Amino acid sequence: MSRKVFFFGLLVAGLLIFSLYRAKYGAKDTAAELMAVEAQIEEAQREKALLETELAHMSRRDWIEEYARKELGMAPPKPGQMANEGDLDEVVGPPVTTLKVMSVSGEAAGKTDADQEAGAVAEAPR
Repeated sequence: MSRKVFFFGLLVAGLLIFSLYRAKYGAKDTAAELMAVEAQIEEAQREKALLETELAHMSRRDWIEEYARKELGMAPPKPGQMANEGDLDEVVGPPVTTLKVMSVSGEAAGKTDADQEAGAVAEAPR
């Protein structure tokens, strides 16, 4: 009986040693992963700071104006390009008031009753 107890104790001690070994190297792997994630966070923070600096620079009114002139060929509007609200009909034409929908039989077009009702609502004047 003492032999069985001895081997059982030896087995338990072996399992404990193996578990300790796995825990030790598991902790090392976790620490390495943690350091890698922290390095990624620091890199992202540096990139964010750089992008915020670029945004501040590119949001300045004078930079936008310079870019618009050089790269896009834009310039301030000339007096002939300006139009008042009353002049819009002459410049772009009269507004389109309504769209006329052709009336088609519901059966011929394959519409359901709900489609016909929706079409009737769309055709109704407002």
